[in-house]
Amino acid sequence: MTRRHELQRQRASLDNIGELMGAMKNIALLECRRIAAFIEAQDSATATIEAAFADFAHDHAAELPSEPAPHEVWLLIGSERGLCGDLNPRLAEHAAAQPPAAERQVLLVGSRLADRWTAPVTATLPGAQFAEEVQSVLLNLLATLVPLLDRPDGTPVGLHLFYLGESGLVQRQLLPIPKITAQAVHRSHPVLLYLPPRDYLKVLLQQWLYAAIGSALYDALLHENQMRLEHMEQARQRIDDRVAALTNQANIARQEEITQEIELIQLSVAMDDPG
Repeated sequence: MTRRHELQRQRASLDNIGELMGAMKNIALLECRRIAAFIEAQDSATATIEAAFADFAHDHAAELPSEPAPHEVWLLIGSERGLCGDLNPRLAEHAAAQPPAAERQVLLVGSRLADRWTAPVTATLPGAQFAEEVQSVLLNLLATLVPLLDRPDGTPVGLHLFYLGESGLVQRQLLPIPKITAQAVHRSHPVLLYLPPRDYLKVLLQQWLYAAIGSALYDALLHENQMRLEHMEQARQRIDDRVAALTNQANIARQEEITQEIELIQLSVAMDDPG
């Protein structure tokens, strides 16, 4: 095989890889658009629950826990698939750098994140690969999480959420009292409750967890696909640059072959010339 044929073979191989990456890029782009539609509906539900909590906290502040939670549960949402840059290493390094706690349990979502986590872990759960899988992942996650939050002695548990979202690295406290930005509506009288305040707070926090963690799963999956899209674009550009370089080298090799063929013809003519 001549050098030119070897260069052409390498170029053909890179072309095939480039087509595969182009398909993966299109899938990631389509998934980003689909997840964005889910996020819009999820954010609307979360905002409604946050507004209800803000009103409750304003009217029944005495019912809210005031002491810091002696026990902590960390929930880290990484990726189930690869090809998303440094998402999982960044998340693992950030969480590992946090101050130590007397008692802490860790839940990891995403097998790729679990590969990067070196500290003790309570449970590792599979993450969502596509938007349709988020709800099943959420139900599985809550089934594992809720028993960790319900301690026999009744002491409050702090739940802290970590993930990489569209706005960057997110670290949020969900329990015992969620940190929200919603403002209470000022009324002349407190909101009338049909349940005792403590029972209402328990139900409200259950709804809050479902909505807040669901929003985080969608946000994390969107950012994962955005990073995968960026990764594919960079990889495709490197392949295109390499294909262009191989094409140029193949053209040079062909020119060298033509030059050699011309020289051989001229040499043959000179040898055949009797003069």
